[in-house]
Parts: sequence; C-alpha cells; structure tokens
Amino acid sequence: MKNLFFFAFAIFLFSCNNGETKTADDSQSTDTAATMSSQMKPDLPYKFAYEGTAVIGNPENVKTVMDFNHDFATGNTDNIGSYFADSVRVVFADGSESTTMRDSAAAMIKGWRNTMSDIQLSYISAIAVNNQTTGDEWVFQWIDEADNYKDGKKLHHALHEDYRLVNGKIREMIQYSQAIPEKK
Repeated sequence: MKNLFFFAFAIFLFSCNNGETKTADDSQSTDTAATMSSQMKPDLPYKFAYEGTAVIGNPENVKTVMDFNHDFATGNTDNIGSYFADSVRVVFADGSESTTMRDSAAAMIKGWRNTMSDIQLSYISAIAVNNQTTGDEWVFQWIDEADNYKDGKKLHHALHEDYRLVNGKIREMIQYSQAIPEKK
C-alpha cells in the first residue's frame, strides 16, 4: 500500500512540472482563446424574457440577504426595514404579490412573523449574480425552512428566493416553494 501511494505521489509530482516553459506566443494564444470563448454564445432554442450577461456578484449582497433572513427567523424584526430599499416588491410562493413602501413592507413582515412561534432555517446555497447588461444585482438562495405557527400549524418547505438589491438594499424578492413532507 505504501509503495502504491509513493508511486501515485511521484507521478503527481512529475506531472506538475513537465519542464515546459511558456513563451509570449503561448500566453497570447491562451488570451485569444479565452476571449473567443467568452464571445461565443450557444444558439438557444428559446429567447429569454429577461436578457443579459450574468457575472458573479458582490458577496456583501449575500451577507445582507442572510442577515435579513437571520433577523426574520430569530424574531428580531425591530430593524427589519433597514434591509429594504425605499419601495419593495414581493412575490410569494402562493402567487400573491405586493409592491409597497419600506415601512409598510416592514410592518407586513413583522405582523407575519408575529403569527409564528418558531422558525428553523438552514442554508442550502446562496450566490450573488449581477446582470452586466441591466446593472441589476441579485442574490439567489436555497434554504430549508420549518415554520411553527402559534395556532399549531406547521410548515416545512424548501425555498428558492431571488432577491434584487439596489445600493445594497432589498428592492425585490421572488419566492418559490416546495413542500417537504413530514417524516413518518
């Protein structure tokens, strides 16, 4: 076993440095290939309603969304409005939609959170993505959330939420939900 490990390590070591040196022509051809690759777009069978060029966004936007969700889950809703832009559009998983001012959105969320006794929230994934064409900044997150309501109702679901931020503030949130059945 030791010999096998040593042999594999030796192959790895020698493959890391094959003695070749790069010339200016090599780096130029690599740069040209990268440029051509980024300019090539596949011929897609459908057109997007929301077009643009996506790039990795600002990780601070992920932190803002996570802080918002943390405060909501822990019931710390006194400063929940500080996460919002002047106006906020929310589309919930059930299809209901609201566009309102920051203070009204904060009051709505406080009222909704007050109907719950407990929320268990865990993150599956989150990523910040910017649309270079439109200038929009987004955070896409996937969470596992279990809501326990004061009236005894329990709701466990996987949520995918899309947050659009403007100047570091939540301007829009679109939510999708998949119920997670109770284990028996």
